[in-house]
Amino acid sequence: MSLTTQSDVSLSEQGVGQLVAKDFRYAHIFSQFGIDFCCGGGRSLANACNKANIELSDVMSELKKLERTGQKEDALNQLPVAELIDYIEAKHHSYVREKSPLLVEYSQKMVRAHGEHYAEIKPLAGWIRALVDDLTPHLMKEEQILFPAIRAMGSGETVNACFGHIGNPINAMQHEHDDAARILEKLHELTNDFQPPEHACTTWRVCYATLAEFEADLKQHIHLENNILFPKALALAN
Repeated sequence: MSLTTQSDVSLSEQGVGQLVAKDFRYAHIFSQFGIDFCCGGGRSLANACNKANIELSDVMSELKKLERTGQKEDALNQLPVAELIDYIEAKHHSYVREKSPLLVEYSQKMVRAHGEHYAEIKPLAGWIRALVDDLTPHLMKEEQILFPAIRAMGSGETVNACFGHIGNPINAMQHEHDDAARILEKLHELTNDFQPPEHACTTWRVCYATLAEFEADLKQHIHLENNILFPKALALAN
């Protein structure tokens, strides 16, 4: 039997809307479990789990994983901008470049094998291609224009760039992050939240599993840039 700690009790008694306000990443976990944190945001986590007919312990387990991730992010938040950029490029940019061709390959195999029989397959392949086509130049713009400028600012150098204030390319990158998020929403719609049907072949299942992993990495990637790196860069510019 597992023991419930005082911190577990405290967390379970807090309103789900309050928890999301403290850490927006809680929203992703609540959404996965079908917990309403908008209109039902005033309910305690324990009551919300009861209403959704799910085990509080399951949700708590996922929240604790997020807390451990948060400890890692605290360490990342302490990094100088140059080291943070190195981390983003090594972990997340390389991941996108590694997995993107695989997603395209899997989706094209699905089109060839099942495209004429299942209506969702061809649009799925199209949206995967759209996501890859959006992200590929996005990474290059960051690596060749924005990131070098932020690195220079972090070293105390004067940046004389054609884009003017550093906020201009940051805004552009944030808009492109929003575009990627909208494509992910379409992919969720087409794949039933990345849940393959019973008749799915192995490639189909691997494609959906890779998409789910890809989305998780991309959300973390965008979070590090939007909420840690970019604010640091804007602070350097002031």
